[in-house]
Amino acid sequence: MTLKNVFKLTPMSLYNIQGLERWLEERADEGLFPVWINGDFTQFHRDEGVPGTRFRLETANGEEFPETDRLELYRQAGWDYGGTVSKMYFLFYATNPGAPELHTDPVTRGLSLDWLARQVQRA
Repeated sequence: MTLKNVFKLTPMSLYNIQGLERWLEERADEGLFPVWINGDFTQFHRDEGVPGTRFRLETANGEEFPETDRLELYRQAGWDYGGTVSKMYFLFYATNPGAPELHTDPVTRGLSLDWLARQVQRA
């Protein structure tokens, strides 16, 4: 009997957004799909990861769930909602390699991280 859940140490800080996205993509290539992520451990479901899946983290800005408009806009662009990461981010993923990037403008991307930067400064 094979266990459905796999737990792995989260190998980097949750503030390392690009590193965490890459690490999740590598796990998807191994057939693992994230269902729960915190600063210490990540829980995956085995055999649900699709090779080539891209993951993107969006700051939660203190919200528990993304706005309905954002979910619909991202869904139309080929991205699905994967859950909340440690109350800091919303996780989105795309299995279609043709799905456009969520942020193509670095300035806009930087503005979206303002909330997170303030949280880090407070800590």
